[in-house]
Amino acid sequence: MKISYLLFISITILIMTYTLHTYFTYEFAINEAKKSASLRNQAQVTNIMKDLDRYIDGRISNFNNIAQVRQIHEEVIKSNKQFSDVDVQSIQTRTPNSTGKKIPFLQEAQSSKLSSDLREIVNLYKNEYNYDVVSELFVTNMYGANIALGAGTSDYLQNDEAWWQVTKNKQVYIGNIEYQEDYNDYALTLAYPILDESDNFIGSMRILITMEDLLHDFVNDVDILRESKKNVVLLNDDGQIIFENGNYYPGNSKQYFSHLTDHSNTIEITDGDHSFLVSYVRSIGFKDFKGFDWIAIIEQDQSVILDDFNDLRTSILISSVIGVVTAVALSLILSYFVTNPLKKMSKLTTKLGQGDFNTTMQKSKITEINAIVDSFNKMEISLKKLLETEKKLAEANIKIKNERLTAIGELAASMAHDMKNPLGTIRSGIDIIKRSLGPSKDMQDVMKRTERAISRISHQIEDVLNYVRVTPLDVKPMMIKSIIQSAIQSVNVPKNITIEFDGSDAQINCDERKMEIVFINLILNSVQAIGNDGGTITIRIRIRDNNVMVEIQDSGQGVPESIAADMFKPLVTTKQQGTGLGLASCKNIIEQHGGTITFKNDPTIFSVFIPRDLRTNETI
Repeated sequence: MKISYLLFISITILIMTYTLHTYFTYEFAINEAKKSASLRNQAQVTNIMKDLDRYIDGRISNFNNIAQVRQIHEEVIKSNKQFSDVDVQSIQTRTPNSTGKKIPFLQEAQSSKLSSDLREIVNLYKNEYNYDVVSELFVTNMYGANIALGAGTSDYLQNDEAWWQVTKNKQVYIGNIEYQEDYNDYALTLAYPILDESDNFIGSMRILITMEDLLHDFVNDVDILRESKKNVVLLNDDGQIIFENGNYYPGNSKQYFSHLTDHSNTIEITDGDHSFLVSYVRSIGFKDFKGFDWIAIIEQDQSVILDDFNDLRTSILISSVIGVVTAVALSLILSYFVTNPLKKMSKLTTKLGQGDFNTTMQKSKITEINAIVDSFNKMEISLKKLLETEKKLAEANIKIKNERLTAIGELAASMAHDMKNPLGTIRSGIDIIKRSLGPSKDMQDVMKRTERAISRISHQIEDVLNYVRVTPLDVKPMMIKSIIQSAIQSVNVPKNITIEFDGSDAQINCDERKMEIVFINLILNSVQAIGNDGGTITIRIRIRDNNVMVEIQDSGQGVPESIAADMFKPLVTTKQQGTGLGLASCKNIIEQHGGTITFKNDPTIFSVFIPRDLRTNETI
């Protein structure tokens, strides 16, 4: 490793250690800030929801007290006496008002003293809060007929309404927030039973409370939190927005609504490039009010929380940049005075390794490096003399080896050629003796052993001749399958060995006789590998681009890994009676055709690749 790199890495590690420590401190501070903001927002949204439930419960209680006023009881009892002998359905009237809408109640009810009192109550609320608290207020008797109207419009008879049936059963009716077309606003329906001193139902009072009043305190809390850059949202149990950014029922929902599964919690939501905290709580009611299962939410962008940490992040970045620049500067200075001379020496060493001994190392300004330069120059002179001596020795050894190999090859070829003729004579003599002998089983066995010995010697002689004798190729178009089948017929394949073909035939340009020698050797090797146990030899023929691939696979025991790498070298064999030249001859012949031969174990497969476009009609 270069000294400059080492220095650079050391300084960088020191800077990175500092940066990582600061970074984790920064991350810890950010996480703590998020936790603090989450707890604070959770407490605020919980208080907002409690205040809202308390406010709604207070409204329900206030109007329940109005329903118990003595004057209302007296008027209801009086109306019940008047209606006791009257068919209510027959006296319903509908009188148009000044706006064109129908006012479906009796004219007497509209101008009654009780109606006037109810209107005063409505006006008192309006004057106190400076907005409409009640959209609709009326009282019915026990028959469901309107007897007094304080605000809004209403049908005369109410006994078919669901809320009236609830009050008839002496229960307070609390409806849902619904849009009221008559008033172009959302409102909450409340209905109270009016009971006499004996707790008997004598009538009911119905009120529509405006959304502006229901969310009055809620909106005030929202305005306070908005100054802290927090967005407050109110959802119903279906996820629809009830209030957000000063708007009632804006008509959309929150995409993260499905994640609000707990009663209260704070989650982190990412929307594009923005990430914000969402603290929420569900309504649980107050006292007798069970709540609407609304969800109050505080959204706060995390960038607001992290504003105080921007300076810290900036200082970390500046420190890191200064540290890296310092490391680079020190590395460059060291490189100029130390690393550059060493780099030049490295280049000269590379040239020296490539055999260029005409280079010399120049002196440096640093004493220690000059000592290295002197040693280097002396080493260069010594190496040059040594390599020249070794080169002369190597050339002499190669010359002697080539001469010896040439002589051995010529002698081997001559001996093999001279042995072929006597073997032919012996084979002919054996045939004559076999025909002359009688049916003696012992003599027949002796003749068969003799023939096998002659065949084995002939095969070894052919191996020697095929390896040492390189003759030109006689190339002509041939079908590869016919060459393989001819090779099979030349090999004594035992009956317990099955040969299978896979793939279609293909035409190649090759020397038929030499290619047959290749497949004879490969098939004979497979037969000998399987032995007496029996097995299968599979021959596959495939076309790969511009080559024909022939794979010969056998079910034998395979080749020991110790000699697998040297399979195609001469004199390498696993058989006691083999010459070790068969596969070497195969490799020579395949390479003479411009192809390749490979081998692999498990299972044993020899793969031969032969070009299809070898030139024809001429010898090579």
